Amino acid sequence: MEIQVRPEGVRVLAPQHISQRWIDNFVASRRVWIETRHAELQRQLQLIEAHKAEITEASQVLYRGSAYPLKVLSDADQSQVCFSDGVVTIQISRRVRKSKEEACRQLLETWLRQQAVAIFEERVAEWSGRMALFPASIKVKSFRRKWGCCDSRAEVRFNWLLIMAPDEVLNYVVIHELAHLKHMNHSAAFWILVSRYCPDYKRWQNWLKQQGATLVLP
Repeated sequence: MEIQVRPEGVRVLAPQHISQRWIDNFVASRRVWIETRHAELQRQLQLIEAHKAEITEASQVLYRGSAYPLKVLSDADQSQVCFSDGVVTIQISRRVRKSKEEACRQLLETWLRQQAVAIFEERVAEWSGRMALFPASIKVKSFRRKWGCCDSRAEVRFNWLLIMAPDEVLNYVVIHELAHLKHMNHSAAFWILVSRYCPDYKRWQNWLKQQGATLVLP
C-alpha cells in the first residue's frame, strides 16, 4: 500500500486483491499524516510561486547557497553566461529570435546544469575516496520529487537544482547516495554510515525539507 499526496489530491496505490473497505480504513488511519503532508506541500507550492518572476536586472540567481545579482546584456556577439566578481551576466546574441525572457531562462538553466555536473563529479570523486564506495556512473538530471537516487547497477543520479543549495547540502546528498552503494535501504546501518561522514546530516536533511522548494530559477 502506498499513499501519495499531490497538489491535485490524494492517490492510493494498492494490490487488486485488497478490498475497498480495507483501503478506506488504511487511509483513515493515516489521516493526520495526510493532512500534515498536504499542509507542507501547500507551503512549498507557495514558496515556489513567491520565487517565480520574470528574469530582469533586479533578479537574483541562487548559486551554491548564495544569491547573486543578475545582469542581462542584449545584442551580444554570442550567447553565454559568465560569473565574475559576484555577478551572473547573461549575454544574448543579436541573432536570437526568441523572447528575451525565454532566452535568459534557457541560458541560465544550461549554465547551472553545467556547473552542477562539474561540482557533482568533483564531490563524488572526493567522497568516494573517503568512503571507499565507487559508483559505476554519475548523472545529473531533473527530478520532480527527489534530490538523488542510487540503483542496483551502482548508478548515482542527482537533481541539478542542488547547485543552488549550500555546499553542505550538496555534500550530504552525495554522501547519502554513496552510502546506498553499501546499504540499499534506509536501515539503522545506513544512517550510521551517513553520520560517520556527515555528523550533522539531520540539519541538512531538514534544510531540504524546509527550503528545497526555493531552489528554482528566478
